[in-house]
Amino acid sequence: MNQLTVVTQKTIDNTLEQKANGKKLALVFHLKVKDYSAYQQWLVNSNKQLGGRQLFQIAIDPAPREGMLIDQLIINEYPSAQSALAFMAKFGSTLQSICSVYEVLAIVPEPAMTFYMVKVISWLVRLFKGVKDKRPLAANWTADNVAVWPDEKQMNVARKQNLNKALFVYNLNKYKTVANYPESENIDSLVSGQVAYDRYAKIAGFELLRRGAYPVYGGKPICLLESSQGSMLVDSWDKFIFVRYPQRRDLLAIIESDEFNNGQIHRDAGLERVAIFMGS
Repeated sequence: MNQLTVVTQKTIDNTLEQKANGKKLALVFHLKVKDYSAYQQWLVNSNKQLGGRQLFQIAIDPAPREGMLIDQLIINEYPSAQSALAFMAKFGSTLQSICSVYEVLAIVPEPAMTFYMVKVISWLVRLFKGVKDKRPLAANWTADNVAVWPDEKQMNVARKQNLNKALFVYNLNKYKTVANYPESENIDSLVSGQVAYDRYAKIAGFELLRRGAYPVYGGKPICLLESSQGSMLVDSWDKFIFVRYPQRRDLLAIIESDEFNNGQIHRDAGLERVAIFMGS
């Protein structure tokens, strides 16, 4: 497991180049913008620069996670670590100056073909096993362990947004070394945290796919380039997963379903901690 630390400028090049190992690199910008006019101009000026591509720009729900309150999330992808570093050198300080929160996480993304195949599978599942959630939504679900689920404030804010708009959910996962299942459950519990989480993902994943929801991006977190002192992002993380739901109501319907609830035990057993943000 890689320990994410705020690295100095002297070591940043080697850290990224060694861990990226010649692969593409993505930068995930976590922002609280204080000058939106300057921010919009920055987006225009920095787009498609130095070989990079802006893949996602999301407005985040106004609900803090462990004291971290952001309102914008950007995911850019670069052909190499050198290209990403050159982008940070040219455009990073300007962005930082117009934000009150500015934290940048570097990840090595999974191959684009992975997400294309998931999209195709989602289309097929939806075609033959699809479901549309039109019934009134309950608001009964709450998490027992908010270290690995959205907390009550996040869910309350999520329910107050436009339920017909597309939703993006940011997941930054830290797995337990060994899964921790309740002793009363008749489950093969001598597994790693990642194996337990994969069990959850198979159950929850089908409920996502049949509604047209699926991961659109993800990868391995390798380094935190910029961060404030005490940030929750300064930690060891194992997986970044970015999921798109066609409508916000799809997520709310899924978490109230019996099928989804059957998988919760595996997520609780497998995850030690998660950073979650939702937005559109």
